[in-house]
Amino acid sequence: MRASPSCILFLGAVAAACGDQAGPADAVVVPDGVESDVGSPDDAAEPDDAEPGDVESPDDVAELADAGEPDDAGDPDDAAGPDDAGPEAPDGDEYVPGSLASCWTDAACPRVMAIAHGGAWNVASAPYNSDAALANAHELGCDGVKIDVRVTADDVPVIAHSSPIEYYESLDCGGRRIEEMTAAQVTACHRLPSLTERFQRLDDVLGWLRDKMVVQLCVKVSGDIQRTIREIHDQAAEDFAFIELDPSDLRSLVPTLEGADSVWYLVNIADNLAEVDTLLDVVRNPRAFLFEFDPGIDVSTLAPDRLHPAGVRSFTYDSATPLSIAAIRSYFENGYDVVSTQSAANAVEARRTVNSARGVSPP
Repeated sequence: MRASPSCILFLGAVAAACGDQAGPADAVVVPDGVESDVGSPDDAAEPDDAEPGDVESPDDVAELADAGEPDDAGDPDDAAGPDDAGPEAPDGDEYVPGSLASCWTDAACPRVMAIAHGGAWNVASAPYNSDAALANAHELGCDGVKIDVRVTADDVPVIAHSSPIEYYESLDCGGRRIEEMTAAQVTACHRLPSLTERFQRLDDVLGWLRDKMVVQLCVKVSGDIQRTIREIHDQAAEDFAFIELDPSDLRSLVPTLEGADSVWYLVNIADNLAEVDTLLDVVRNPRAFLFEFDPGIDVSTLAPDRLHPAGVRSFTYDSATPLSIAAIRSYFENGYDVVSTQSAANAVEARRTVNSARGVSPP
C-alpha cells in the first residue's frame, strides 16, 4: 500500500458533516448551513451515473459559494469518446487546456497551473472524486484535477480512495474492499452524502476529461500501476493523464512495466531533497516531468537553478482548508509551477493573478 502525502486521506470535513451513521444511503441528511465551497480532501464521493459527462448542475453540482461558480456543470455533449486521440501538440506558445504538451512538460514555460484535489468538491452535493466535483472544477477554470485509482477483482480501474471503503465515503458500501468487488458492484455504490453520485470507472472519467483538464492519477496500490498505465494507453490519454509515484517506484518498478516509457509521471519528493540529485543525476527518467515537495519546502532557487534546467517543473499540495488566494499566490511567486489545493476557486484566482503579472495569456 502506498502512502504518498498527496494521497493521504483528508476527510475530516466529510466525517464531521456526515457523522458515523451506517444506515442506508437514502437516510442521509445534508446539514443546514453547510458552506458550498469547502475545498477538496483526499477522498470523498461520486455520481450515480458512471459517466462524468452526464452530470448536470442543479442538484448534482453544487454552486461553489466562494467562487460564484456557475450553475451549469458543463455540457456533457462536449465529452469526447475514449477513442478520440485528444488535442494535438500546440504550435509555438499557444496554450491548449487539457494537454500536457502545452506548457506542462515544458520547464521553460512561465505559466503556473492550478489543480483541484479531488475536484472542486463540497460536502453538500458534490462529493470528493465525484463527477459533480470534476464538473465544478472544469467550470471554475482549473487546469487539472487529482483523483484516486484502485483496481477491482475483475481488473477494472475505478475511482476510489479507501479500501475497505469508509462509511463516511459510502453508507451502502462501507466496509467493503474494492479489490474484492467487481466493477459493476463498485459503480453501484453511492458517494456520501449524495443520493445520486456513484463511484466511477476510470475509462469513463478519462473520456469525459479529454480536452477539458489534465488529470493526476494517485494509484493507491503500487501493484495497480501497470493496469493504470494500460488504461491510459487504451483510452489514448497519454497527453492529459499522469501518474503520481514515489521515488522508489520510479527507480525500481517503472523500468519493469510495459508501456511505462510513454506515460508521464509526478514524483513525490516530499521533504527528502537528497532525492533531487539522485533522480536528476543517477536515475534520470525523462518522463518524470513534475517533482512534488511538501508545502514547507522552499524551491525559490531550487526550481530555476536545478529543476527547470533539467526539464522538471515544481509542484506542491497544501491540504489546508480553506487556503487563501494570498497563500496560493505566494507558492507561485516563490518558485512553484503547479499548486494542488482543496480551495479550487481561490487557486484559479491566484493563478490568474500571477499569470497576468507575468504577461501570460490567457491567464
